[in-house]
Amino acid sequence: MTLGIRQLQTLRAVGTTAAIVVPDSITRRLCALGLMASEASGSFAHITPAGLRALADAVDAGRISLFVMPEKKP
Repeated sequence: MTLGIRQLQTLRAVGTTAAIVVPDSITRRLCALGLMASEASGSFAHITPAGLRALADAVDAGRISLFVMPEKKP
């Protein structure tokens, strides 16, 4: 399965104990793929172990970095 950059960015954003309060179309698709899960009401989507694995695989493959240092502005 190949995830798009916006899907990977969403997984990266919730890759900790964070949750998305109002899921969008990307989040709903990640839930359908089993990479995120949400409450019965459809709110509070969070990453699943499979989502963490997909995120780790993307990082290992060089498709996305987990953290980018901000550039210093002159």
